[in-house]
Amino acid sequence: MNSKFTWISLYNELSEWLLLQRDNQPELISILKDIGITGFRDGYERGEDIELVEIDPFTFFSYLNKFHSDERRIEILQDLRQKLKLRCQEPTDVLGIPTIHPMKVHLFPHKIIRKRHDIEVLWELFRQVKTGKVDERLFQTALNIKSVGKGKLSIVLFYVNPEKYVPLDSNTSAYLRNKKLGYTYDSFASYTKLSEETVRTLGKSPWEISYEAYTHSPESDSSSISSIRTLFERLEGELEEDMDYHIFYRGQSDKSYELIPSVYRKEYLIQNENRIFRDIIAQSPADFKGCASTFEKLVKMQHYSLPTRLLDITTNPLVALYFACENDAVDGKLFRFEVQTSDIKYFDSDAVSVVANIAKRPIDFSIEDLRELDRTDFNSEEDIQYLLHEIKYEKPHFQNVIDSKDIERVFCVKPMFDNPRIIRQSGAFFLYGINGNKSKPASLDFGYKVYIINKAHKQKIRKQLEALGIDKSTLFPEVEHVAEHIKDKYHI
Repeated sequence: MNSKFTWISLYNELSEWLLLQRDNQPELISILKDIGITGFRDGYERGEDIELVEIDPFTFFSYLNKFHSDERRIEILQDLRQKLKLRCQEPTDVLGIPTIHPMKVHLFPHKIIRKRHDIEVLWELFRQVKTGKVDERLFQTALNIKSVGKGKLSIVLFYVNPEKYVPLDSNTSAYLRNKKLGYTYDSFASYTKLSEETVRTLGKSPWEISYEAYTHSPESDSSSISSIRTLFERLEGELEEDMDYHIFYRGQSDKSYELIPSVYRKEYLIQNENRIFRDIIAQSPADFKGCASTFEKLVKMQHYSLPTRLLDITTNPLVALYFACENDAVDGKLFRFEVQTSDIKYFDSDAVSVVANIAKRPIDFSIEDLRELDRTDFNSEEDIQYLLHEIKYEKPHFQNVIDSKDIERVFCVKPMFDNPRIIRQSGAFFLYGINGNKSKPASLDFGYKVYIINKAHKQKIRKQLEALGIDKSTLFPEVEHVAEHIKDKYHI
């Protein structure tokens, strides 16, 4: 076994141990508490917290992986090994283990709405998975438990048998799509077949596939574009009949540019983001009078080329190609993003409001020490209370609950089409949260491909685009840009 994946022997031994713990569920919870894990509420009743007293083995594994920090996850595994006196070697890594949303750890709903046999179904599925004989009806019953779902169930099956099952988290699913492999399932039989075919085709074990999905760089698969025809040939070969995702594009004139929003490109910009935001509103209030939300104000700031936490994307590949072909001195880059339909937000989304309002917070805004808190304690923290205040200013009926995971995400947002430039450019945005503290941008988790545009082909491609009506005057309909395009056209 590869010496890098030292956690596997512990996971295997832990799975065998859990087979005998079905009648010791309160003790399992106590063990998790003893090694420093928190968050064992089972809902609320009459204003009081309900303490969790029952648990399934999949959820036990999920508790081990709710932490953002790999160092913390390794420490948890080492403490668990000592606590249970396991015979395996001490784990020193968690390479290839997908994490679980810290506020969605349970594979069952809260006690008040939980069905009588939900947890028993999960225990029986665990037993059948370990014995290798899974009843399809039981699998479907487990899959339909509120709080489970296909992606989450595949992840916990990987936890209990990392040598057989491939996890279908967002990273791995995008990785498999790029490899032209299956990435979803409808039954246990189809999931097993998917895992077997993936392992056979790639010649790697499930844990190696998961690890590679997290470390794989789309840049390594990049190909070159020399004309509009070449672009469409590339894109045509990547379309699927029944896509459950949407495609967005972005063009960058210099291939060396990072895929981050403008406010993160210079340290002094993010240091002063809250001041930049308030200064433009204070000095030009009439221009922002019609903006109902912070997100809409950020869109307008982006329109005026001010640094924001937005990154422009488009549904039109020709628009992206136009931007990739600016600046003849360097090679450009065109990105093709795949975003699950369920991951697309709209301009009035509560989650969008949460991330957009981070722009108003000072540079010392951070949740690094708050991630492991449960929902109630997290939302009681002073920094979060200030953020809630900003949100409720634009959304008075917003509930006093922020999901900590949202703060560290990048959202794909469809804006209101009330701006001629957005309409002409078929525009949308990636809205960036933070990575622990405000000085670092959140990681972009959407799968993407990259195409390089050689600088020698840029002028030719621009002429092809102009023949199709894609140029500065059509993408930037404001009169100053139209005039600039005419001057360039006639060498004025």
